[in-house]
Amino acid sequence: MRTLLPLLFAASLFAADRPAVDHAAYTAALKDFRKGAAKSIDTLKKADAPAAARLAAVDDVRERLVDEPASPLTAEVAGLLGSTDIETAKLLLSALAEAKAAGATAQVAALASKADSPLRVPAALALAEVGGAKAVPVLASLAKDEALADSIQDALVKVAGPGVTDAFVAGIADGKADVSARNALIKAAVGRNLRSVAGALCVAIKEESMRLECQKALLKLAQPSDLPALRDAAQSVKNETTKGALGRLIKKLEATK
Repeated sequence: MRTLLPLLFAASLFAADRPAVDHAAYTAALKDFRKGAAKSIDTLKKADAPAAARLAAVDDVRERLVDEPASPLTAEVAGLLGSTDIETAKLLLSALAEAKAAGATAQVAALASKADSPLRVPAALALAEVGGAKAVPVLASLAKDEALADSIQDALVKVAGPGVTDAFVAGIADGKADVSARNALIKAAVGRNLRSVAGALCVAIKEESMRLECQKALLKLAQPSDLPALRDAAQSVKNETTKGALGRLIKKLEATK
């Protein structure tokens, strides 16, 4: 089994602080968990477990998840997120994220979607590490909070898994979504060099509120195969500066065909 790994969010604003506990009691409990003399998940289920034992249990669970992220333990840990105390839940979210435990995606996504939950942001950031398309709209929805914008942007650039590209395209194209969420997706798409969103950008650029961000992204992401959509966009936009920028982009791409 691996040695203890650093907390995923230790350097982040959303990190869960490790509580100060009796070192001897922590070490003894961790040894018991590692030897199998006691089960760490059972300790985490006890509301009255001593702080040292609880922290040792979290670290033991972390090691086991990293070694076997697809084990039944993932479901047990995910099931505790809504019932344990907030600080322990943050530590467990970190453990799930570190292990990239995809089996916890549904529970973590549900937690991140609760607007009034104190775990919403750490759950969203954990969701980015767990991966999958479900992370994309949840993360984008948090971008309207300026205090979180940079961290959410980084998470959107890193999120991975099946369906992520389609989720970016759908989010950018969603005219009912908040502008801040769509712009966050556009910026992240540029950071990911996600050229497949260019078609959605050509449609969204026709909306005045989306025009500038789409224009900047198209200059970096568009390719010759996007020329028909670019020509349509250039004919539709009213802003002369954007129309000129698209015209120059079209000529540049036409020259590369």
